[in-house]
Amino acid sequence: MDEEGGPRAWERVEARRVAEYEMFSVREDRSRSPKDGEVHTFQIAESPGGVAVIALTGDGRMVMVEQFRHGPRRASLELPSGVVDEGESPEEAARRELREETGYEGGVPRVLGCVELNPSWQSTRVHAVLVRGVQRSGEKDEDEGEDIRVRLLPVAEVRRRAASGEIDAAATLCALALWDWRTGELSAGG
Repeated sequence: MDEEGGPRAWERVEARRVAEYEMFSVREDRSRSPKDGEVHTFQIAESPGGVAVIALTGDGRMVMVEQFRHGPRRASLELPSGVVDEGESPEEAARRELREETGYEGGVPRVLGCVELNPSWQSTRVHAVLVRGVQRSGEKDEDEGEDIRVRLLPVAEVRRRAASGEIDAAATLCALALWDWRTGELSAGG
């Protein structure tokens, strides 16, 4: 049985930055519970928004990237992705990240949607962006701490690897789901 009404907002009593790192900062909020009036403390990781790019070649392959990830300490197969720089639109960030990580460029980027990466303790929003008709236009321009391998996979292979758990990065899976919900192409692929 559903409970009546929705969750009530918590009144933020105080917010302060407690740590600064290269890719994120930590904000500590003290907020009052609408249920019992008690003040509780929460730490929130704040970071810039990001993009995950679904880049499709003219022959129906998807441009993916494989790189070592320090969190799980293993290589991960993902969509090209990265941060939306200040003053940049998600479409501009998608174009730039795709070119930098893969050397590919394509048609007009289309934002398919946006997801909150982990709203329980992060402020990160990731935009899923579709770019069709991509082709290699130059060399990669990786950041100093990157070692990226470009992989061109048929859509059916991407679907198989996602279903098997081989592709397991949250932003990639969410972007693929948004693409499929908007177009049906992942389900129909190959």
